[in-house]
Parts: sequence; C-alpha cells; structure tokens
Amino acid sequence: MSDANRANVCLMAAGVTSGLVLGLAAQPPTSILAAHVGNITLVLGIVTLLLGAAGAFFGHLVRDQGQIGRWQACRSEAEVARLAVFNTIATKAADAGTAVALHGLAIVICHLLDDQRTWLGQRALRHRESSETTSRWGALASALAFIGGSGAIIASQAKGSVWIVLAGIIGAAIAGYSSNRDVLRRDRASADRYEKAQVALDGLAGRTDDVARRIAAGEPKALVAFTNAISDLLATEHKQWLEGTAQAEASLGKLDAQLQQLTKENK
Repeated sequence: MSDANRANVCLMAAGVTSGLVLGLAAQPPTSILAAHVGNITLVLGIVTLLLGAAGAFFGHLVRDQGQIGRWQACRSEAEVARLAVFNTIATKAADAGTAVALHGLAIVICHLLDDQRTWLGQRALRHRESSETTSRWGALASALAFIGGSGAIIASQAKGSVWIVLAGIIGAAIAGYSSNRDVLRRDRASADRYEKAQVALDGLAGRTDDVARRIAAGEPKALVAFTNAISDLLATEHKQWLEGTAQAEASLGKLDAQLQQLTKENK
C-alpha cells in the first residue's frame, strides 16, 4: 500500500510540474521570466519525467510482486488461524466441564472479544482521520478548479494572468490524487465497516453474563456457541475486507493508465 501511495503522489506531482511547463510556455516575450523560460522548462520537463518514472516504478513493484495479493493471503491465514485457536479453546474447555469452561469464557472475553472491540475502535478512528485528510485534498482541488474555471474570463482580458488558469490544471492533478487515495485506502468504507462490527461485538459483550450463568448452570456448550457467534461475525467482516483489496487492485490499473497518458503528453 505504501508503494501504491508513492506512485499516486508521483503522479500528482508530475501533473503539477506539467502544468507549470504549460504556464511558462504561455508567458509573453516581455515577461521577467522570458529570458529563462527555456532553462526552467527543461528542468521542469526532466522533473516531470523523473516523477513519472518513479510512479511507474512503484506501481510496477506492487503489481509484479503481487504485494496486495500476498498481503491478502497472509492476512487471511492469520485471521483463520487466530479464530481457530479460540474455537479450539472453547471446545476443549467445554468438554472438560463447568469449571474449565468458565475459565475458557474468561480467555475468550479478554483476548478475543474485548481485544477485537478495542482494535476495531482504534482502526475506525484512524480511518476516519485519514478520510478527513482525503476530503481536505479534494476540497483544495475543488477550490483551485473554481479559481481556474471562473478566472478564465479574467485571464482572457488581462495580460500575464495565465497563472489563474494554471490553478485549474493543478487542481485537476490534486483531484486525481484525492480520488485515487480514496479508492486505494477505502477509509470511509473501512471506518463504517469497523464501527458496525464494533457495535455488533458490543451487543455480544452484553450477553457475557447470561453465557456465564448458563455455563455455571451445567451447560458448558454455551461457551462453544458464544465463541462461534464471535468467530462468525469476525469472519464476515474479514470477507468484506477482502473485497476492498480487489478494489485496490483495480485502482492500481487506473494509476497505470494515468501514468501512460502522462508519458504520451510529454512526448
């Protein structure tokens, strides 16, 4: 994901430098920059190519090494193994009798239920904050696009005001970055999903006293049913997370297309 984000940043920066090249090319011969336009344009052109190359490099690393797919496989194996541990504990404890089942319930509550509730809350908050960052980038892009679009009239009437239109070009580059960041990170969707899963686990946490009473009353298998309910809920959340990984793969393809388009524009 870090490599994918680097590719996205490089793409945005390359779009900004390309806009600067266009702005310099449109400068009148009498401007202060006129004597240096050629050198500045050359430097910015080289920087644009380097940024595009860096974006292609990081994007290729993610795709060619199948990093997201491998991440998905490792995450799946870890989640399945972790849930299997608690299912085994619940089954063995229930088979051992009431006293052991109560100890098993304490382990499931502390190290699975409460631990997962805390993790979900922290991750949801982290994704909310990241989603707000993406929104700020999108808001900046909208503001620059408004300046570039509405300022076109001023640019057509006043000499040397091409930089107003340039704001729209930079805004488009930032808008692309914001859009790609949203698809890659899926912060808003992840935060919603984690919060809903946390609420569901909170509901199960409210049943712990009832489960404990049933176990104490001679029904140790209540521990198995309780643990299975938690595992099923977490497994459902995990499947939804895997769907988000597939969307990230699709976003990488979009990044590749944008990088290729940038290469054509600079030829």
